[in-house]
Amino acid sequence: NVYKKQWYQRRVRGLPGEEWEDVVSPPGCLIVNIGDMMQRWSNNAWRSTLHRVVKKETQANTDNRRQSMAFFVNPGKDVLIECIPDYQQAGEEAKYPPIRSEDYILSKHYSTVPSLVAAGGKD
Repeated sequence: NVYKKQWYQRRVRGLPGEEWEDVVSPPGCLIVNIGDMMQRWSNNAWRSTLHRVVKKETQANTDNRRQSMAFFVNPGKDVLIECIPDYQQAGEEAKYPPIRSEDYILSKHYSTVPSLVAAGGKD
């Protein structure tokens, strides 16, 4: 088992320009990378991070393989993405305005392709 042998290390970085940090998973635990939508729902209580998995330097020249599968779960297109009340302190404003799920997801896709941004998603 690749994970038990720790041939690969999981790394996260909070903000651009910050150093990558190793993530150690306690035995029997999972590491879950949450996305930007969960960060909006939690009013920044749960932070989305940049993440990567790389071979440790001591294993860099081995032929060990790692498989990874991305799995995305998104709400229905008309679900309103807004701060969950339990994550908002009394008198505190939500850090993000409410947005429909479909609009939010499309805005994330469009932001990665300059021609789509310029065409308003109609490229």
